Amino acid sequence: SEEEAATVVSGVEGRQGEITKLEKKEETERPQLLYDLTSLQRHANTIYGFSARRTLAAAQRLYEEHKALTYPRTNSRFLTGDMVAEIKPTAELVGHNPNYTTAAKYVVSLDSLPLGRVVNDAKVQDHHAIIPTRSEHDLSKMGQDELKVYDLVAKRFLAIFHPEAVFERTRVETTVREHVFRTSGRRLIEAGWR
Repeated sequence: SEEEAATVVSGVEGRQGEITKLEKKEETERPQLLYDLTSLQRHANTIYGFSARRTLAAAQRLYEEHKALTYPRTNSRFLTGDMVAEIKPTAELVGHNPNYTTAAKYVVSLDSLPLGRVVNDAKVQDHHAIIPTRSEHDLSKMGQDELKVYDLVAKRFLAIFHPEAVFERTRVETTVREHVFRTSGRRLIEAGWR
């Protein structure tokens, strides 16, 4: 309650605290799976506030008019085994745009691609995950919505071939008189796919 909180504040104000517990541990974060239509719509909504219809319209234009994305009306987040040979050439073409050059160079430079979370024939029915097409993509001809959706798909495609991000998670308990305060934080150690 507000009264209890005020009592705690007056009891600790201006007093020295002592760290009574400190935990540090390393944690990793894997890149997200490739997009199916639903996950693309959700992510575009979270980041840009796009409705599902608006995201689909932009993805459909990127597919039909710009030939920049693969078929968007898919419920799969995986690629098929016969597409493996297309991955590096596609990454290289995506990297022709300066926004993606560094990430694309990394993917192209890999001796062997980490395909475990990318390729699964059993999880692809009619259409594979949404990825950039193996062609030149002229971003100057895309509208604002299309650029945003393309950016999400291109980054997700390149990121899945990068290593995990590594964080250090810290939890601290500080005691001031009999009151215990918990603080936690997370610090990026290795960016990996991020």
